Amino acid sequence: MPKLSTYALAGALAFALAPVAGYAADLPEPPLREPTAPVEFGSAWYLRGDVGYKVYRDPKARYDNPAFAGNQSFSKEKMGDAAVIGGGVGYKFNNWFRADVTADYETPSKFRGRLFCPGACAGGTTQEKAKIDAVTIFANGYFDIATFNGFTPYVGGGVGAAYLDIDHYRSNSVGNPSYKGDSDWNFAWNVTAGVGFQVSDNLVLDANYRFVDLGQVKTKSIPAAGSSGKVKVDDIQAHEFRVGFRYLID
Repeated sequence: MPKLSTYALAGALAFALAPVAGYAADLPEPPLREPTAPVEFGSAWYLRGDVGYKVYRDPKARYDNPAFAGNQSFSKEKMGDAAVIGGGVGYKFNNWFRADVTADYETPSKFRGRLFCPGACAGGTTQEKAKIDAVTIFANGYFDIATFNGFTPYVGGGVGAAYLDIDHYRSNSVGNPSYKGDSDWNFAWNVTAGVGFQVSDNLVLDANYRFVDLGQVKTKSIPAAGSSGKVKVDDIQAHEFRVGFRYLID
């Protein structure tokens, strides 16, 4: 008798729940969610190229020859303007920071200055001339400030090395002698400010100003007044005004 009651109760429950089960079967299936795509920050490798105009500050020069006693420093030192061309490869980490490695070549700049003459010289000084050119290699970092109608101003800086070469050294002393130059590797650094304009998804036009410090360069030994010494041109610094492009590879 108890078993019969149990069967009766189960049948009653099944009969009562049958409409609910049928309603549940008629409900639409829940939509499948698409997997969430990873967020991109615009990271990409890029190539760059630049051309520019280089304006040198007045350097300091000195002729280290014992025969010249306390009169070894030049006066009225000047370096002429030059052109610069270069390129590099970089990586854009996100919308605010990128970095690149660049190599640049500068056309020869004309150096000139006046030097005390211990012998019989017109005016007591001689006119000294030479040509100085440079190759620079920099590792640079940049902070892109913000973008306004496709224009992105930025600031940055870099450190690296400069290969300086001085050649065609001449003096207007007796006989107008000329001497072979020499070359030096130096620590170099720069600071930069510029603006990029987004032409397309892959191409950015770039206009920038860069201040560079390239170190010093010395000649080989030059004889004078029964002794010899080297001419050292120091504090070689320049203002660069450059235009170029950045091409994003990715």
